[in-house]
Amino acid sequence: MLKRYMYFVREFLAPHLWLLGVVLLTGILAASVSGLGVPMMVKYVFPLVFESSSGATPEIVQHIPSLAEVDRGTLLWCACAMLPLVFVLRGFALWANAVLVNLLGLRILEGLRMRVFRRVQELPVSFVEKRRKGDVLSRIVADTLNVQMILANVANDLVKQPVTALCGIIAFITLLVMTGNGWLFFVNLLFIALAAWPIIAFGKRISRKALLAQQGLGELNSAMQQNLENQREVRAYAMEEREINAFSAVSDRYCTQYVKLIKYQKALVPVMEIVTAVALAVLMVRGRLCEMKLDDFMAMAGALFFAFDGLKRAGNAFNRFNEAQGSLQRLAEILQEPNDMPEPEDPRELPPRLRGEIAFRRVSFAYDEHHTALRDIDLVIPPGQIVGLVGPSGAGKTTFANLIPRFYDATQGTVEVDGINVRDIRTHDLRAQLSYVGQQALLFSGTIRENIALGKPGATEEEIRAAADAAAVSSFLGSQKDGLDTMLGQGGNGLSGGQRQRVAIARSFVKDAPILILDEATASLDAESERDIQTSLESLAQGRTTLIVAHRFSTIRHAHRILVFDHGRIIADGTHQHLYATCPLYKELYDRQGL
Repeated sequence: MLKRYMYFVREFLAPHLWLLGVVLLTGILAASVSGLGVPMMVKYVFPLVFESSSGATPEIVQHIPSLAEVDRGTLLWCACAMLPLVFVLRGFALWANAVLVNLLGLRILEGLRMRVFRRVQELPVSFVEKRRKGDVLSRIVADTLNVQMILANVANDLVKQPVTALCGIIAFITLLVMTGNGWLFFVNLLFIALAAWPIIAFGKRISRKALLAQQGLGELNSAMQQNLENQREVRAYAMEEREINAFSAVSDRYCTQYVKLIKYQKALVPVMEIVTAVALAVLMVRGRLCEMKLDDFMAMAGALFFAFDGLKRAGNAFNRFNEAQGSLQRLAEILQEPNDMPEPEDPRELPPRLRGEIAFRRVSFAYDEHHTALRDIDLVIPPGQIVGLVGPSGAGKTTFANLIPRFYDATQGTVEVDGINVRDIRTHDLRAQLSYVGQQALLFSGTIRENIALGKPGATEEEIRAAADAAAVSSFLGSQKDGLDTMLGQGGNGLSGGQRQRVAIARSFVKDAPILILDEATASLDAESERDIQTSLESLAQGRTTLIVAHRFSTIRHAHRILVFDHGRIIADGTHQHLYATCPLYKELYDRQGL
């Protein structure tokens, strides 16, 4: 646990040490003025303003005889000025501390959130695919906020409040010694120990409950995201009540865990209030038995109050510190997740444009020890060849295509482009030479123009319009309010499925990469939309090494070569005529579609 804290302190707090130093200085100033200044005001300054009923000389005058020579009116004005001066100093220190703490927290939050988000982009695709997206989102948003409180607000309180308590204890001891009642400190030492006990006792329980609560929040976000992403299916199958009940169950579990956390977290307050009240009552009784003066008692009571209040607030900060351990653990899982697809230490440089040869050398791939997706694949695809990949569902077609852009790495063997092992190429450089069109055309919030230009940042207006024409995007721009500048919602909302697919194809046109992967790019479209888009895809494939993962055989009618997959192996390789005559599985799949 300490190593985890030190990692976050080193990575995210250390760059802002100068700001943390100012935060701590203002906090210590505010704490010192509270713990020492106020009790001393009660002890020494108030007697200058209010005369003792016995007419005794104020104690501060006894200690500083020269004050007796100062004019009474001047002394009174100076004494009265001390009170606002102390509280102005305290108020300014608290204000500066609060502003700087929030500034520090925002800087830590930004650095932490960006580091986690960047790490998610760096890790293999499998990392995100194996996790619920709502849980990952919860870690990036909610858990980073918790850690912000730890490294800024709570860390500040863990310094400021103990200093307040220490100053209160110092003032209390000083006043006891000056009044000859030093032995009373040892009586109150017992209460100080009692005040520290619940802080330590509740800490571990709060840490465990907080982790469960944060996990529950992640489950809640996942359930909500899944429901919102599948609204059509929910409505189509009348699953509203089922979804409501499922969400209610997840919400109830989260609320139960959070209530358990709150019970431990808030239990510290009444315990500390009771200890403080008993300590003050004991001081009052002992003070009366020792014939303590009222001003002495008030000063000691103030010092003792600040001591216990500082301990209480420090205890709350410590509990919040423990509460956020769950968030630290969940973020550390992402930041310290080993990358099993590291960048090469000495990467090979690629030419401005690859020829497009693809080679699989004795390649096998397994998602885990129970699921082998590819077995002993050995073949070469010459530059410019259009290759169809067919076979039953789960036969390994998409996995085969995903190894080329290094969405995954082969478990055995090597994948090469133009004779270079893809592991020896920076993933950014490799993927810059590939275009990919998937079954679901996922567009981003922004204009149609911006979505097309994603294929080539800095693309000219002519290139964008040429790509739009080639992908038949121009055919529906007239129905859009602002043409290419029409704003789209998340995922491309505002366009039909076929229109979104055309924009995705236009993105590949403008990228003009030598290798093209079409992963069932028309599988989700109706027959009419497929016919319209098929021409664009055939045009896009010309002159490029193209892999077409096919569910519909109509999409590979222009393929030079077809690979037939079954149970992770390539069982046949050839033209349509050859395969139809020699491969029973291919003939069965083809005839099943009635082509």
